[in-house]
Amino acid sequence: MTIEQLLTTHFPDDPVMDAAFASALLRRTGRDPNASALVRIYSPAPTLSFGRLDAVRPKFPAAAVAARQHGFTPVVRGAGGRAAAYHEQTLVVEIVSPDTEGIVGARPRFQRITPRIVAVLRTLGVDARIGPVPGEYCPGDWTVNGAGRVKLAGTAQRIVAGAWLFGFELVVSDSNPVRAVLADVNAALELEFDPATAASLTDLNPAVTLDQVRTAILAEIGAVHELTPDPDLLEEAANLRDAHVA
Repeated sequence: MTIEQLLTTHFPDDPVMDAAFASALLRRTGRDPNASALVRIYSPAPTLSFGRLDAVRPKFPAAAVAARQHGFTPVVRGAGGRAAAYHEQTLVVEIVSPDTEGIVGARPRFQRITPRIVAVLRTLGVDARIGPVPGEYCPGDWTVNGAGRVKLAGTAQRIVAGAWLFGFELVVSDSNPVRAVLADVNAALELEFDPATAASLTDLNPAVTLDQVRTAILAEIGAVHELTPDPDLLEEAANLRDAHVA
């Protein structure tokens, strides 16, 4: 898939708005019959992204407190899965596209896109593979792992009428804060987690940089035309913000 349109819009002072903006972008794409696919890529403020299943657990308030104690803003994302953590040395990538297949197309998208993530990381000297790692955070069949031992990224999808969002986050460096916050958050949620399974790309190849990873991902996707969000989209995101507050 080649996607020429690029968005770098993000909210470094308000991680909750980052989640709300993704929801607004997905909804807008689903409503617009002339919408084109695009990719959004950015490096966030420290964020603890909870899945909807986390938010209904009895100990969720304690988990949100634990995130804040580590300096990570808790948010509830639109996609499923469990808690994931990322910070300024992370690349968040969200591909949004119009679609008529709905849930039927979910597995083929995993099969089509995840190997491309792995291929990009291998060009950067990272032994990336596909498959879950025992004890990983936010476990999933389409985990991007390192050497079969550690988790490098989770992949997730969100589907609405007329559109889908495929997202992943790559912690490029500084994995210690991620391990620490996930250990306390998962303990609060009473979920199993082995901190040793959470890693950054530099844990496998110390020479990798954030700029190198960003350049490689954009080259693989083909994104070249940067967009500016219109005021209506920003207003819709602001109206959705409360739905993502933890």
